[in-house]
Amino acid sequence: MEKQRYLSLLEKYLAGKSTRKEELLLDEYYKRLEAMSDVELSGQQENLLKDSILKKIRSTIDATENKPQQMPKRSLRIWYAAASVLVMIAVGSFFIHTDKKTAMVSNLPGNIKPEDIRPGSNKAVLTLSNGKQIVLNNPQTGVLAKEGTARIIKKENGELVYDPEDKATGQNEQPVYNTITVPRGGQYQVVLADGSKVFLNAASSLTYPTRFSGRYRNVELKGEGYFEVAKNAAMPFIVTANDVQVRVLGTHFNISAYADDASITTTLIEGAVSLNKGKLSKLLAPGQQGISAFNNPEILVQPANIEQTMGWVKGNFVFKDLNIKEVMKIASRWYDIEVEYRGNAQSKKFGGTTSRFSDITELLNYMKITGGVNYKIEGRRVILMN
Repeated sequence: MEKQRYLSLLEKYLAGKSTRKEELLLDEYYKRLEAMSDVELSGQQENLLKDSILKKIRSTIDATENKPQQMPKRSLRIWYAAASVLVMIAVGSFFIHTDKKTAMVSNLPGNIKPEDIRPGSNKAVLTLSNGKQIVLNNPQTGVLAKEGTARIIKKENGELVYDPEDKATGQNEQPVYNTITVPRGGQYQVVLADGSKVFLNAASSLTYPTRFSGRYRNVELKGEGYFEVAKNAAMPFIVTANDVQVRVLGTHFNISAYADDASITTTLIEGAVSLNKGKLSKLLAPGQQGISAFNNPEILVQPANIEQTMGWVKGNFVFKDLNIKEVMKIASRWYDIEVEYRGNAQSKKFGGTTSRFSDITELLNYMKITGGVNYKIEGRRVILMN
């Protein structure tokens, strides 16, 4: 976690607005700073800075005593811990270059270490009907190709858009199919010819026609995708994911259909969808999800955790009491890593929210503090242990 992030965290703490989790992170950080007994600070610098910071702390405590309903009293030790950390930040001692101190700083929670693993990004490969592949994570924008009567345009924001040049023609032509494939460590968004938007998660692919014709709008999903389907009552939109068909007219929903998961999960955000598996059909209402286990003809309908389901679309990891193995399966797709477990680390549970766009150590440090799981990183392998 960069210096400015810790300053922000400390400001929240001093204002009485920090969460218990943020206080644990701060306390853990302070404990590590206590071990840095050979930090080179001048006595004058430290005294001046501490005096300045402690004045702010005392004024905050006085305000707290006058308004006890707004913030509970904090222990004196933690107030001084905050002061000590601020001193260390203020004099720039995070960035000490002697061998011993560099090693100690590199082990502080959240600091970006040389071996840290960066998050995923927008990247994908588009496969045209003739087999030609176009890498979408290069800087090229504008018209990339023409398939049938549709132009394929990459916009400045990276979004891929299908633009039928003449919507009145080509209705009777044989459909031409494209596939967009998102690797591990990637995500991508495509706007289909009917205006429907699809946001694909890591290790996912979508096959679709370059323009829709006939009775249905058919696409095939592998992995995970969030759909915002354009309304067209005369032409239902059908997503096929393994042996499940999701049929809609116009709605927002998420489908997770990874081959290494135990089931296919469809979560409805708004509108209505019909889940079909063999002869079985189930309707979902907003806020519900349908779960279809592989090699099982049934579809289970239950309330959905929308915050957790939609976390990845909004740029977050949101975990609600998941076991560590499930957490790391999700993280491994995004960070493109291998995970090794030692001891009984994989049986532990974890809950929390972190940004998907932070380096992996932020997630791992949360797991360490709240779940008691230690880790080390070797290349692109993360080892979790008790």
